[in-house]
Amino acid sequence: MKINLKLAIYVASMAIFAMLIISYSSYQRILNNSQSESNTAIKSLVATVYDAAAVAAYLNNQSLADDVVNGLLKNNIVLCASIKTEEISNQLGQICNTEQYKEQLISPFDEQESIGEIIIYKNELLVKEKAQNLAKSEIIGSSWIVIISSIVAWVVTYLLVSHPIENLTQELAKVDLNSDHPSHLKESLRNDEIGIIRHRVNELLTKLDERINKERTLAMQTQMLSNNFKMICELSTNALAVTDQDLVLKSYNPKFKELWQKNSGLNEIILDDLWLERMCYEIDEVKQEIISCTELNHPHTVEIEIINSAHPESEQQWFNLTYTKAENMFGELNTFIFLNDVTQQRKKLLQTEFEADHDTLTHLKNRRSARRIIEQYIANKDMSSELGLLVIDLDGFKAVNDTYGHDAGDLVLIELANRIKKLTRKSDLVARWGGDEFVVALNNANQSQVESIAEKIVIATQMAIPLNAEVSVNLGSSIGVAMFPASANSFEKLFDNADFAMYQVKKQGKNNYSVFDWQES
Repeated sequence: MKINLKLAIYVASMAIFAMLIISYSSYQRILNNSQSESNTAIKSLVATVYDAAAVAAYLNNQSLADDVVNGLLKNNIVLCASIKTEEISNQLGQICNTEQYKEQLISPFDEQESIGEIIIYKNELLVKEKAQNLAKSEIIGSSWIVIISSIVAWVVTYLLVSHPIENLTQELAKVDLNSDHPSHLKESLRNDEIGIIRHRVNELLTKLDERINKERTLAMQTQMLSNNFKMICELSTNALAVTDQDLVLKSYNPKFKELWQKNSGLNEIILDDLWLERMCYEIDEVKQEIISCTELNHPHTVEIEIINSAHPESEQQWFNLTYTKAENMFGELNTFIFLNDVTQQRKKLLQTEFEADHDTLTHLKNRRSARRIIEQYIANKDMSSELGLLVIDLDGFKAVNDTYGHDAGDLVLIELANRIKKLTRKSDLVARWGGDEFVVALNNANQSQVESIAEKIVIATQMAIPLNAEVSVNLGSSIGVAMFPASANSFEKLFDNADFAMYQVKKQGKNNYSVFDWQES
């Protein structure tokens, strides 16, 4: 229903309601006025016939009294009337039970003497009918006013409100919000509410246009960033995985898929929270660290070892796992995990560490690392634990170098290093101390066990060493033995004692071993 019709109905309803209240009040007012006028008229009639009625009452003349009453009845306002004295009672007219008007009749000759009364009964029905007619006329007039007011309200509302709003609605319906620049409403010279609404709508459309352009620009930038990020991820040499906060795999880049297929033994990627276990060794602590991390947009890096389930015999692989947490546009927490292959760097580091601690020729521990390890042995032992230190010096090695060259000497050192290594336990230490000198530390061994190893080494070094298919050389060794804690309680002293014992063997003819005895030193 249109607003002008609604307003007309509201105006008519309110006017009718007001008219009913006013009509009722008007009827009561007219009725009261009619009652008052009728009372005045009756009093006037009584005043007119009063003298005649007084004479009739004084003379007790029935005929005259009847004439007076009949004269009163000729007026419509009088329903019935009568003159009463002690001898006369002549009520004429209709039978009356309505309100009556009485007036005492006074003797024409004695103002103090009451000789009777004149009684007039008012025609109430006539009074009410007159009042109703007057009220009906007012109601009809008011009804016309209501009808005219409602029509005027309908027309005015249509012209000033409904029609302008309808035009405004039609213009708004034509506005295309999907266009790059939505059209605006026609400007109006009206300064009323409709004009203000039109102006405010244009302001909103302008702001909407600006916002749409900003959002469109932002969407384009976001799409561009998304495309660039996707391109970077696809071209990245690092594997990228995106998970939820419980490390359930959500998405990945091609490099991750390549890494997965190479190491998991599976062709299809399984999107669950066990994907790390399928590729890595001992990953539980790393997973717990990632899950418990509460920092956002802050990267953390740990080193992990990747297994190759498809080829367990393949070389070890190490990766730097870098993870960071961030919220996406929906407020969800995501974990971004980058896997960078650092196998070659790790191998180089291990090689560097190996070269720093080992002799490059024999691959035995070198002097620096051997001393550090033996000092740790001694520092961690109590007085009830024993350690045997052997200082080995080769006999005849210089002659091999001089005769066959340094390459032959290198072959001799490598061969003897391997022979000594085979005669010791994994818990023992074998090191090249320098030149043709070796050191062996026998951990948790008593003197008898140490002497047994020393004797085997003497025999092993005396065995022929082939340089090629035609030439072999024979060497020997002089070994000095010192026991911890029997002969010393520090590395320096222990080594000096073993070295002293070794030189004693040299003096006594070589190719033997000797245990340090402090009484002989």
